[in-house]
Amino acid sequence: MLYRLSVAIFALFLAGPAAAQATWRFDRASTEISFVARRFGAVVATGRFERYDGTLALDFDQPEKSRIRVTIETGSIKAGSALMDGFITGESMLDSAHSPTASFNSASVIRTGERSLQIGGQLTIRSVTHPIMVDAVVDGDLDKARRGEKLPFHASGSFMRPAFGIGRDVNVVDDLVEIAIKGQLSR
Repeated sequence: MLYRLSVAIFALFLAGPAAAQATWRFDRASTEISFVARRFGAVVATGRFERYDGTLALDFDQPEKSRIRVTIETGSIKAGSALMDGFITGESMLDSAHSPTASFNSASVIRTGERSLQIGGQLTIRSVTHPIMVDAVVDGDLDKARRGEKLPFHASGSFMRPAFGIGRDVNVVDDLVEIAIKGQLSR
């Protein structure tokens, strides 16, 4: 789930010319990192993470030089009820007591369109690391972002929960977990 958080940040690269390696952060008032789990195509669990941080060193002229790092506090999940929150943060799922954070670190950033990027990187959950790809899109006015105003974006990705040891004995959700980040970046 954490990897999707990282995905949203990548959209910043599309803003266009600016100073090399400008540092951006999530605007907490307008950014949400969320997840969706399905069973046979039907949504069975959704939620969001309330505590996260991200540092995005973005180079608008050469996105491939950009670097993104996102960290999520796994115990900050809100999935609709205390029972569901406790289950997801519990030992069989995210195991927040032993693995209090999940992280994404970019390894590559590729421009795929005028306002879109594909970001490859390493997702770490429960001390297990695997590669992941994230798609990001800039939603706002690129000229305003070039002048330093907030940059609206959305990003998405997915991962297979068994690869990270999440819910080995859980069969009420499919293995694929979708992550989404939507919001704004600010300097």
